[in-house]
Order: sequence, then C-alpha cells, then structure tokens
Amino acid sequence: MQEENDLRAKRKRVSFLDGLTTEAFRHLEKALTHDPNHIPALIALSDAYLDQGRFAQVEKLLKKAISVRKDQSEVFFLEAKLLFLRDNNEKAAKSIDEAIKLEIGQPKYYRLAADIAKARQKPFEQQLFLERLIDLDPLDGEAHYKLGKLLHHPEDFDRVKLLFEISIDLLPNNSRVMFSLAQHLFAGEKSLEDGSISIERDIQSAKEILTKILTIDPSHGKAKIMLAEIELEGDGKAIATRLLQEAFEEETERGQAAYMLGLIWGEKGDFDQAETYFKAAIKHAEWEALGEFRLALVMRRKGQIEEATEHFENCMSAFKKREAQLIKSKELCLEKLDFHESRKELASLQLVRKSLGEASLGIYKCKNSSQKEKEHIQYLDDSLLHYPNYPEANYEKGLLHIQDGENEYAKDRFEKAVEGDWNHWPSHMELASLAKVGKELQKAEMHAKIVLDLDPENHVATSFLKKIQASQV
Repeated sequence: MQEENDLRAKRKRVSFLDGLTTEAFRHLEKALTHDPNHIPALIALSDAYLDQGRFAQVEKLLKKAISVRKDQSEVFFLEAKLLFLRDNNEKAAKSIDEAIKLEIGQPKYYRLAADIAKARQKPFEQQLFLERLIDLDPLDGEAHYKLGKLLHHPEDFDRVKLLFEISIDLLPNNSRVMFSLAQHLFAGEKSLEDGSISIERDIQSAKEILTKILTIDPSHGKAKIMLAEIELEGDGKAIATRLLQEAFEEETERGQAAYMLGLIWGEKGDFDQAETYFKAAIKHAEWEALGEFRLALVMRRKGQIEEATEHFENCMSAFKKREAQLIKSKELCLEKLDFHESRKELASLQLVRKSLGEASLGIYKCKNSSQKEKEHIQYLDDSLLHYPNYPEANYEKGLLHIQDGENEYAKDRFEKAVEGDWNHWPSHMELASLAKVGKELQKAEMHAKIVLDLDPENHVATSFLKKIQASQV
C-alpha cells in the first residue's frame, strides 16, 4: 500500500517536470543565456535536471555555479545529491557538510546527510543527522521511523517504541511503520540496570497492531506470519494454519510460510503434507537449509533412507554457506564496535553449527542403518566437531566405545550427553550399566532411578533396579 503511494507520488513529480519543459525550462535556459552567472537560475535548472536524471548537464551547471560563488548552500546540497545518486558517497558527504556549514537550519540537508551516512555504513553519523533533523522538523514521520529502525540496542527499547508511536501518529495507516512497532513489541528485548538482557514481550499489543495492519492491507504477508507465530504460542493452531496458507500465496513470504506449514503438518503426523511444504520452502534461499533438514527428517521417518541422506547432505552445504556469512558478519560488527549485534550474530552462528551437528548425525544414522562401509563413522565425529554438547551424538559415540571395550571413554561420552540434556534417559541407562560393571552399585541404582523418573514405564530400568537392590540385600 505504502509502496503504491510512493510510486504515485513519483509519477506525479515526473508529470510536473514534463510540464515544465515547455515553458519553465525555456525561461531558465534563456535567463542563463543572458547571464551565465545567474545563481538562482543555475540552481533551479540544476534541480530540475537532477529530477530528470540528466546528470551530465547538472554536473556542468554546478561546476559553473561553484566557480562563481562558494557561499551558496543550495549549490553544495545539489552537488551532494548528484554525487549520492552516482554512488560517490565519500565526496557526497563532503559536499553536504559544506551545505550544512553554510546553512545549519535547513532540514532537507540533514535528511540527505542521513541517507549518505547510511550508504557509507556510518550508523553513528546517521543517528546524529536524524536526531538533528527531528529537532528541526518534529513533524517528519519518516525521520522518526528511520531513527527507530537504526536504534536496535536493548537499552533503547523505550525510545524506539516512542519513535515508532510518533511516526504512526505522523504517518497514519502506514503499514510499514505499524509492522515495525509490532515487531519491536513482540521481540521485547530490553536492557536491565545490571546490563543483562530481559525479554518482556507485549504480545497483546503486537497482536492488535498486526490485526489492524491486515484491515488496512489484507495482503500483508509478514503481518500474517507474525500473527501466526503469536497464535502458535497459544492454542490457535487452526488460525495460524489459515494465516500461513494465506501468506503462502504471497511470493515474498512463501518460503517462511511453507516452512512453518511443514512443521505444523509434521506435528500432526501428516508427513506427505509436510513433505510438500518443505519442498516448497527449499526453493527460497533463506529457507533452503532448514527446509532441506526438515525434509530429510521426514524422508527418514518415511523409511526413504537414500532420499533422506541426500537432503541431509544438501542442508549441510546450505548451512556451511550460512556459517561463512555469519562469521564474516560477526567480525564486521566487532570492527564497528557493535558488540550487541556481534553477540546476536554469534548466537545465530551457534545455532547454525548446532544444525550442522544434527545434520551430520542424521547422515550417520542413515548410512549406519543401510550397513555401509565404516567410513560413515566420520559423520558422527563431524557431528561432535560442530556440536560438541550434542546429547544424541555423544550417546552414539559412547555406544561405539562400548563395542570396542573402551568403557572409560564410553562413560565420558554418556556423561557429556546428560550434561547436554539431563532428560536423555538412554545415556542414564548406559551409565547405570557401566556403574554396575565397575561395582559402583549406588551410582548404578541412582541412574536407574533417574531413568524411571523420566520414563516410569521403562521395563528395562525396572528390571535392572530390582536386580541391583536384590544384590545389596
């Protein structure tokens, strides 16, 4: 909706300029013929040419204007605008600085300066220019919105919320701004006085905003997906499914919608439907890795081992690409001293490596089930390399050590498994058995009781515990 309004505004501007060509352009050009150094005419014609994209003529006129006088802020502003449009951002920054020095109270100069700073990846400069712009033009809703988007540290939570709320007041029914506020409230990431991060979501307010967005723009796919996420946190699975199916029809949101629908159908046990949606998800680069991983799990569940192996291998390739991107992004954040974003990138990197570990174990299990050559054990080692605390991988490695008679190594792996997930009862069961072999009957009894606490119907643990207790009588 907002994009359509912007496009109409641009078309209106182009139409206006086309109307100028027959009369106003002629007058401006005629004025320069009589007086080549006429600064107002040079500025007006440069501005008009700039809007038409006639950059060569603009450059010529501005050079002439600067050669005549160097105290005209508007000339340096137009020069900065020209350089910015040509992606010459460093020179554009110098020109806009000159314009601001000559006229410090002109809002449009700070508006352009902020855009140039953003293009130069100078967020602190961009923030300063936006703050000054808001001081000069408090009714600039777009400036409030841009500053809100720029400030992403949890300590700025309340300020960002206020900026978005002001922007909504100044730009009523702007779905882009409303969605940003909903995102902000749904994330709820705040800094506490001790510097730690607290998650305090305002889910109800976010839901109300998203619902309003859909009354303004019924095709807003991102709003439907976030609303579906909120519904899934409660008992609104049916509503979430409907919203996601609607979002699936939007090309830009199809990847995420397909992935989430695949998860829903997988939880319902309809693996054919889940497969269909995961196959749709992997066609979108952002969801390729996770889609391939989930598709592999579905195929293994359906007993299609070769297909599962292929999808596990595909997802590993995609995850490794993502891993490389995150490593680079994390380092860039550190270079900019943006430690909060660097920590977030590190958290994402750890999740990717966890996924690589899970995928490697998936390949190991697929190859192990098909009784192929022993080289498949390398996949188990790779799993632990990517995800050292992975309970399931440590458990599998422990079983191999038992087969080789390496009980101490096995014990170490099972202990790591329960450190990673105390509820991993198979590892507790193996620790009970190893304790019994080592004649550590109290430990054996303890682990057997843990198994029964986690799985009361476990007949193996029940029988094992009875034997241990009988031997102690």
